[in-house]
Amino acid sequence: MALMKFRTWPRVSRRSLVLVSLVLSIAALGATGAGTDPEADTTVEQAIEQLDKEAVEKAADIAARKAVEETVGKAAEKAMEKTVGKATEKAVKQVVEKAAKEAVKRAEAEAVAQAEQTAIRPEELKGPTKVSFLIFLIDIDAIDDANQNFTANVYVRLRWEDRRLASPGAPVRQIPLDTVWNPRLTLVNLTGLMTTSLPEVVQIEPDGTVTYHQRYTAKFSQALYLYEFPRDKHTFTVQFAAAGYSADQLEFVPGVYPADPSIRGGAIADELSLPDWKILRYEAVTLPYHPIETVRAAGFGFRFEADRHIEYYLWQVVLPLSVVVVMSGAAFWFRREDVGVRIGIATSSVLTLIANRFVLASLLPRLPYMTRMDYLSVGGTLLVFLALFVVVFSAFLGTKQKDKWAQNVDLSSRILFPAAYLMLLGWFLFL
Repeated sequence: MALMKFRTWPRVSRRSLVLVSLVLSIAALGATGAGTDPEADTTVEQAIEQLDKEAVEKAADIAARKAVEETVGKAAEKAMEKTVGKATEKAVKQVVEKAAKEAVKRAEAEAVAQAEQTAIRPEELKGPTKVSFLIFLIDIDAIDDANQNFTANVYVRLRWEDRRLASPGAPVRQIPLDTVWNPRLTLVNLTGLMTTSLPEVVQIEPDGTVTYHQRYTAKFSQALYLYEFPRDKHTFTVQFAAAGYSADQLEFVPGVYPADPSIRGGAIADELSLPDWKILRYEAVTLPYHPIETVRAAGFGFRFEADRHIEYYLWQVVLPLSVVVVMSGAAFWFRREDVGVRIGIATSSVLTLIANRFVLASLLPRLPYMTRMDYLSVGGTLLVFLALFVVVFSAFLGTKQKDKWAQNVDLSSRILFPAAYLMLLGWFLFL
């Protein structure tokens, strides 16, 4: 029974048992009278010190082990976190790289598919692709005949069918021009810079009909032959071509304007910013472009014929020249004795004509060949100088006592000079 009770006691440490034994021993020694022995006291104190020392060492050992275990645990935990972090970062990087490569492959595939779609004509196996066009000449800002060009504002509308873009039941949508097949318009006779006013997009209807609108403002080169200037008329052309497509692959056909079915292919504005020209006729036509004999690209164009108004040049050029010529011929109506007056009038006419020539130089185009206006100006100049020569010659005959000859020269000049200029002026105005 006592044994059972002993076994149920709580477990105690070794140090506690030793202390209890020492206390019992000291108590026994005190009871026997040995407690007064100094050596015994010393022994007990040493024993207690020895026990304390062992306890301290053991506690230090336990603390050191615990500190080492905690340090090792923290280091291991930190190392584990670092390892896991690196592994996670590497895994994420690999996933990102793989996703990027897949995205690049998909983008390349989509780009190739789009390039094929934009490069292949709609139903190209069935023959040439038909594209209807409308071209409107909104305004003509200027015609520079000396530099052989004109400035104009042009509106163009193209329509074609591409069944690959059909989406029955869907609304009309707009997409960028470069994402679908298009004729790739090029202005053939463009010179200098060109500006466009509308965005580069196309409208796609549910049945696959594609519509493209654009407005161009540019200078267009035009070869002009000004032999008849200023009584000249010319044909001007705005020409478009499909880059990379021959006339056998692409066919431009004039379209019909929905608001006015009488307009086929295009039209020109009723009022233009062009005061010195009159539009006679115009037409929008299919016009293949062939710069050389072996090249014939598909294209279309707008042509108009314009006639120059001559009234400005009549007042600014012809009238002053006529006044000078008439003034020089007036010298023949003075008496031969008034030699100073006659020569003075002829000389003044020459000087006036020279001054007038400087003014004419700013009004006439600079060309390497003679125009109708040049012939009139040169003819008037020759008549004025001839009048001066005849006046001097008549005075010379008077000094040689040949009055009869001098009189005949004066009388003939009074008729021949006006007749010659009238013939020149009639040719300039009417022939």
